[in-house]
Amino acid sequence: MNKIFKDNLGLILIILSFLSLYLLYLNPNSDLWWDSSVYIGMGKYIYSFGEIGLYEDSRPLVWPMILGSFWKLGLDVIFFGKLMVLLFGIGVIILTYLVAYELFDKKIALISSFLLAFNPTFFFFNSIMFAGIPSIFFSLSGIYLFIRGKYSLAGFLLGIAFMTRFFQIFIALPVYLFFIYLVYKKRATLRKFFISILFFIIPVTPYLILNLILYNNPFYSFLLQAWMTKFTGWIFYQQFNFYFLNLIKDNALVLFSILGIIFIFKNEKFGKFIIPIVFLLAFIPYNFSQHKEMRFLLSILPFLYILASYGIVKFSSLFKKNKNILLLLILIIGIFQVTPKLRLNDYDDKLGPFYDFVQNNEIEDGIWISNPSFIANTELKSDELIYYPLYNTKKMIELQNKLEEAKYVLINTCDIMPCPPWEGSCNQEHDNFIDLLKEKFNIYLDEGVGRCNYYIFT
Repeated sequence: MNKIFKDNLGLILIILSFLSLYLLYLNPNSDLWWDSSVYIGMGKYIYSFGEIGLYEDSRPLVWPMILGSFWKLGLDVIFFGKLMVLLFGIGVIILTYLVAYELFDKKIALISSFLLAFNPTFFFFNSIMFAGIPSIFFSLSGIYLFIRGKYSLAGFLLGIAFMTRFFQIFIALPVYLFFIYLVYKKRATLRKFFISILFFIIPVTPYLILNLILYNNPFYSFLLQAWMTKFTGWIFYQQFNFYFLNLIKDNALVLFSILGIIFIFKNEKFGKFIIPIVFLLAFIPYNFSQHKEMRFLLSILPFLYILASYGIVKFSSLFKKNKNILLLLILIIGIFQVTPKLRLNDYDDKLGPFYDFVQNNEIEDGIWISNPSFIANTELKSDELIYYPLYNTKKMIELQNKLEEAKYVLINTCDIMPCPPWEGSCNQEHDNFIDLLKEKFNIYLDEGVGRCNYYIFT
């Protein structure tokens, strides 16, 4: 134990520092983000066989099942969900160290895990119950095993990562392209390649069967997610250079990743090419999507900081006698840039009137919601997700045609507006929908809150 402690003292200190800052910035009263509420609702729906919660058929099921298991056991799903994200985050830091150590050396491994741990985006999302951090843990576990030649188990974990978050396919595909390269170089066999693919498919198969049973199409959820990626999220459209600028704003030391890529391809054996190949092939597609958010890049940050660390070490070594001083100076500059930007979730959703309503009224069924958070802390089932898959003219007409099925309608207009910019009739249809609700239902709440309108119809 003493030897393990001494050999990994640097990594232990990084994790302890990470936890200390986490506790310093933690706000236990922060509200849930949208997707967190969806995952909680889906978990309850799965374990109650559709009696409680909600279901979005465009999402994978691993993270909802993990969260739902806490609820099924009678535990506080929010507390244990946040704890699990934190534990997965620590696991990602450790795996980044292990991958860098396996391919390069201890110094690069320590710098990589240090830079990742205190990247503002990574640090922040360790306090959000999204599927991002858990999915990175599974994909990095798969890559670590892949590097060590355990291809079957690597494939299985990459499959679990994909079933935790669909976008992890952008990590799995470069890995298997590199695998083909290994086969070409006779460093692996075609048989091992196909076995690994088979193990990747194992955790995906039950999901395909479920889609076939529910929708008569095994790929229904993937197609729906692709459609939603294209037609939702226009309010998050950004310029092409969004990721480049924000990665530098997070930590300017990422610029050393350019040197890292050059040095690896120039000086290292091809087995180490997996890091720049996975990074480049995963990162490039994100830049061509108009919908850009920094959380989408979480999965590539470990590879980015391994490359940056390699570039920093190799750059510093060019100065021979002063290399350690220069290395320390570079890291200090990075610390000074990053430290003021570290924060955790302190979101206040201002949805108190909706929470009060669902908690203080006896509601059995027939509840329609515009926000999954409305019922995240309840044992209610949503019979209609007003926002899903897209609140547009078609959706509003569908809602109006089955309005007799509703008993309670809870709407925060900021959840569903603005309308898609390409639908000229949408705003008028929204007004018609609200007017019809006012005509057919009792108005429990009609209140303006900032630019939002809060409605509760009974």
